[in-house]
Amino acid sequence: MGTRAGALAAPAGTAIRDGGRGPQLLTATAWTVAALLPLIGLGSLLLRRQLDPNFSNHQLHFLLFLGVGAGLFVLAYASGAAARRRGDARVLLLSLVFLSTGAFMGIHALGTEGVLFQREYAGFKVAIPVGLLLAALFGAASAFVDARPELAPLVMRHRAALRRGVLVAMVVWLAWTVAELPPLSRPTSEGSSHSLLTVLAGLGFLAYLVAALRYMTVYRGRLDLLPASVIACFVLLAEAMVGVAVTGERDWHASWWEWHGLIVCAYLVVGYAAHHEWGDERFRRLYLATTRERTQRVSVLFSDLAGFTAFAEQAGPAEAATVLNTYYAIAAPLVSRRFGGEVAKFIGDGMMATFNSRGDQPDHAERAAGAALALQEELTRLADANLGWPRLRVGVNTGEAVVREMGGQGFVAYVVVGDTVNTGSRLEGEAPVDGVLIGEETYRQLPCGSRAESVGALDLKGKAASIQAYVLKALPA
Repeated sequence: MGTRAGALAAPAGTAIRDGGRGPQLLTATAWTVAALLPLIGLGSLLLRRQLDPNFSNHQLHFLLFLGVGAGLFVLAYASGAAARRRGDARVLLLSLVFLSTGAFMGIHALGTEGVLFQREYAGFKVAIPVGLLLAALFGAASAFVDARPELAPLVMRHRAALRRGVLVAMVVWLAWTVAELPPLSRPTSEGSSHSLLTVLAGLGFLAYLVAALRYMTVYRGRLDLLPASVIACFVLLAEAMVGVAVTGERDWHASWWEWHGLIVCAYLVVGYAAHHEWGDERFRRLYLATTRERTQRVSVLFSDLAGFTAFAEQAGPAEAATVLNTYYAIAAPLVSRRFGGEVAKFIGDGMMATFNSRGDQPDHAERAAGAALALQEELTRLADANLGWPRLRVGVNTGEAVVREMGGQGFVAYVVVGDTVNTGSRLEGEAPVDGVLIGEETYRQLPCGSRAESVGALDLKGKAASIQAYVLKALPA
């Protein structure tokens, strides 16, 4: 019986192999055909002139590309804000892709003949290909930013300069165009088959293609909607660059409209995917692994209102709430705006803040110490003006910690954990009222001229070894 069953059954290895490859091959073929359809359509238009009629509508052109450019600015702002909040270099570079394309697409729209300007300018006509090439460089950078561990922190440290660079390039291009300075003093078209524009289009095509392939490799095991939309966007932009290179002087023809349409579709795909992600963390699926969990040197600040429990018991809930609200209203902007820290959480009448959790503040110890002194000064003045209000004590510590994503869809927090954090909390508990107690590593990183008094070795709760601590008096002016 066993022999007959074995004879009738197909080899197990063969069955598994056929069942796995068939659907995969079919899916790959379908995606390949879908990706090539725009190029097939473009080739048909170019080979059969009767399929490539002229359709000229300057008002539609102006409104369409001005609107898309404005939409890209919104997408750039949203992704840039997410990148800054979580310290993610990949999403930051993608925001620069959106910003570059949106900026130059807006320039192109403004230069539409017969709307704001009564004649054609070369710089306005080629603005979209130039913006696409700049965006391609950022796109390729976003695909490979995880290749070396030092790249992501470097990008985050220079994020403001990168963003300003794109905006400055936009303004310079606009001014250069209107002034008709060389090489933008000669008539040209948006597409060309025998010029420098062809070379630039070829470089952009390669950059987008390489970026798409890299994203496919990185996200092959978790190809959700948003990563897939980025890949589709880069493929469509690569094909748009082919349109730039081969359409030549066919302005306003169907082939010209097609590669413009590919750009619009590319960003509509990303916008649609981002819109359907969870609102609080729309770009989370694109975050680098080092954004989700990394070891980071940080400074932590803990503050607490001494005697608040007794005060709340005597004063009543309404006055206790007023004190807390007044305290938080001062503390939060002071920490975040003046010193660039991040308020991690409020804990009853206490607060925890972190500095350098995104790896972009090399002076984090000085920032945390400065915030502690400023906070103490403000709250001491407040307590002096309101008789009986509780006073503040602050602890600051510096060292290595793990920044890790906690939670999932519905709630995500990026928590700083480790002995550095625990020690900071213990220092706050030992700090004098109206004073700031700092750890030894924080003290070492303060600039020359800082004034602090040693309190010697402290035995902190839960710590096996004593630690050196200092009461911070002042930082150099």
